[in-house]
Amino acid sequence: MRQGRSAAGSLPTVLCIAICLASALLIVPLENAMDARPGDPGPAPDLLYFSAAPVVKKLALGYDSLLADIYWMRTIQYFGNRDEADRRTVRFKNLPALLDIATTLDPDLIDAYRIGCIFLAEDEPVGAGLPGEALKLLDRGIEVHPDAWKLRYEKGFVHYWFLADYRSAGDVWLQASRIPGAPEWMGPLAAMSLSQGGAMDIARSLWKRQAEESTREDVRENARNRLLSLQVAEDLWTLEHLLGLYRLQHGNFPSSLEGLAALGSRKVMTRDPLGTPYDYDPATGAVKINPQSTVRYVAVPMNYKEDFLSTLSD
Repeated sequence: MRQGRSAAGSLPTVLCIAICLASALLIVPLENAMDARPGDPGPAPDLLYFSAAPVVKKLALGYDSLLADIYWMRTIQYFGNRDEADRRTVRFKNLPALLDIATTLDPDLIDAYRIGCIFLAEDEPVGAGLPGEALKLLDRGIEVHPDAWKLRYEKGFVHYWFLADYRSAGDVWLQASRIPGAPEWMGPLAAMSLSQGGAMDIARSLWKRQAEESTREDVRENARNRLLSLQVAEDLWTLEHLLGLYRLQHGNFPSSLEGLAALGSRKVMTRDPLGTPYDYDPATGAVKINPQSTVRYVAVPMNYKEDFLSTLSD
């Protein structure tokens, strides 16, 4: 008798669980059906009937990964349906919430972080125009996966491309370069971005390290070119500065760059690091790298010039 009552008593529990599970799995189909209902083709309401990630997680009843995949597919459909997006008051208002739900249900859904951040960061009308939300999404992923260098790569890309924050991009890429398994090109990428952001001392040290320690010849060659180009730029800016001082004192430019030695304030480099004389026009005072130079010159960010010239004025 006790066994009979136990079996009978467990039936409502099993039925309840089955109903809840079915309800959880029907969340997204229900939302899709409601979004697709016929009617006035005016502005799309863009309703998200379950917008709180913790609530959806409770409704998942342990089937988090399955529901996360469904929500990720819904996110892709939501982003990719351009006709519907054109009819929304805000094109991608619910995109952050959908991505939050998907990654809360399954924090290991790496594609949702990497692709979702681009959905968020791309300028309107292509994307949501929300680079700040993209960074938040990536930070959540990095918190769960601190050793996933690709997430830091994407974060640096958002800083670099969508925010033009080269210093932050370089800092993030430098962090990524130190993660085991990160590709060797991550270091040069960090150095390049840091140089654009004005952190030239850090960039220079990175290039020196790459030139001396890298196991790849292309990385070493790139680092050497960067270091040589930086030296050329500093030489030319110094010469321009000294030529200006010379003209103030003498009313004209010297007949040759060697004439700047008369100023006596600092060493004058009249040749590039590989020995070719700099090209100089005494009529105009213009000085530049010689076309015959063997230096493979790579343009140095001009925002560094102001900082460098300030050291010459000290």
